[in-house]
Amino acid sequence: MRRILLSYCCLLLLSSLAYAGEIRDDFEDGNANGWKEIAGDWEIQDGAYVQLGVSMDFANETPRTIIQSPWDFNNGTIEVTIEFDRQSGGTEEPCILYRMIDDDNGYVFRLRSTHLEVGRLVAGVFESIRGDAYPVDIDEPINIKLVVEGIITKVYYNGILTNRVSDPNDTGDEKGKIGLAVLNAGQPIYFDDVVISGNSVSSFPAFGEQAVEPVGKLASAWGAIKIQ
Repeated sequence: MRRILLSYCCLLLLSSLAYAGEIRDDFEDGNANGWKEIAGDWEIQDGAYVQLGVSMDFANETPRTIIQSPWDFNNGTIEVTIEFDRQSGGTEEPCILYRMIDDDNGYVFRLRSTHLEVGRLVAGVFESIRGDAYPVDIDEPINIKLVVEGIITKVYYNGILTNRVSDPNDTGDEKGKIGLAVLNAGQPIYFDDVVISGNSVSSFPAFGEQAVEPVGKLASAWGAIKIQ
C-alpha cells in the first residue's frame, strides 16, 4: 500500500510540473544571443550583461533589451542578479521587464536605492502600480526574484519576500516577453544569472548555455519509486 501511495503522490507531483520549463543565461559564453537590444548601449563584460549608461543616441529613451523567445511568459518565476557600478550614487534604477506585449508596453519591476516598485511600461514610459520602501544595499550584488501568479507579483529581495503587488486592471491572462532595462541611466548596471521558469517556458536555439528542457519526460520514471 505504501508503495502504491508513493507512486501515486509522485505522479501527482510530476503531473503538476509536466509543462514547466526553465532557461538560464549567465553570459559566461561572452555573448547575448537571444536578446534584442531595443535602446541604450549594452555589452558583455566579465560574465555579466552590462547597460553602459547614458548614450546620446538614446538620450530620450529607456535603455532596454528583450529576450526574443518563441513563447510568451504568463505565470512563473524570473530571477536576476543585479549589481551597481562602484561609481554609482544610487540614482540608476535597474528593471526587470515581463509580459511585454511589444517593445514598449508591459510590466516592470523597478529597483530604486530606497524602494522596490512594480508598475507598467506604457509607450516606453514607466507608470507605477505600487512601491514600498526598502533598505537597498547598492554596494553588494542584489538577487531579485519575481513570482508572477495571475494578477499578483511577489518580489523577493535576496530571498526575502518584500512586496506582494496586484494590478486591478489585469485579468491575469496577459502574457509577453521578458527583458531588462534601466531607468534614469547614468553609471553602468550589471545583470547576471538570469533564470526564467514557467509553464510556457522552453529552451530555444542560441539562448544561453544552460537551457533546460521541460521535466515532463521524467514523470514515468519518478512514478516507479518504491519504498524498501
